[in-house]
Amino acid sequence: MHEWPLLLFTVCLSTCVGGFVFLGLTHKKLAEEADSFKVMKLPLIIFVALSMIGLIASFFHLGTPAHAFYLIRGFGRSWMSNEIVFSGLFILLVCVTAGLALFQKKTNLVLIATTSIVGLIAVYCMASIYTVTRINGWHSLNTYLVFYGTVFTLGPVLCASVIGLTYKDVVKKIIKMAFVLSVVGIAIQVLGTIIFSVTSFDIQLINGTSAVEILGSYNSMIIARWVLELAGLALLGVVAMDSMKKVNYSMIYLVLAAIIVGEAMNRYVFYILGS
Repeated sequence: MHEWPLLLFTVCLSTCVGGFVFLGLTHKKLAEEADSFKVMKLPLIIFVALSMIGLIASFFHLGTPAHAFYLIRGFGRSWMSNEIVFSGLFILLVCVTAGLALFQKKTNLVLIATTSIVGLIAVYCMASIYTVTRINGWHSLNTYLVFYGTVFTLGPVLCASVIGLTYKDVVKKIIKMAFVLSVVGIAIQVLGTIIFSVTSFDIQLINGTSAVEILGSYNSMIIARWVLELAGLALLGVVAMDSMKKVNYSMIYLVLAAIIVGEAMNRYVFYILGS
């Protein structure tokens, strides 16, 4: 599998998008109970770092940053050009949102919401690239659900975990929201798996091998991925529904680790279909 830069880019960007969506949804609640800037300061910095890692990884895939500028000329006609434009705009907005927050010592909900919307569009463009390739295994709704599954699973959990590091007073409510969105994210991916499973017997890859044959070699990884993510989701649910006000942070970070590994495995298997 030679698509490591793409794996890193797509996972990092999807996570940032999910994190911004989470910040937008929880902004009002946080502003009512605390200084939203103090709560969101560290997550914003983390998302800037993640977006930069994703950007650097994308250059390894393109070979040189100059290639991105050539590809931009196809904006509106090519999904790759659309992805580059919207991903670049999203990363720029992430940096602007974080920079203004640090400078003004306050967060801007309109800017956070705008960044989230641009990010969701970028993820759509990102997934669309694969649906128009010659890889039959990517020609389904599952491709979109794989990418948006990461958005709503890993993004909120990472955001809630980081907020818990610096501001513990409102973390219980934040964890409950993260759990709800993670349930949505996992449900999206379960639906995608069902759709893919129904059609996988008929999918023939470029080399003539069926998708079932290819994925058969990775059954243990696929099972491990689901065990990790479902166990992480269940553990997050226990923490979210616990009547105790004090949160066990070691459990939260265990959930985060499980979902990170699970999502990385899932994206790895996704790219295996095209290798």
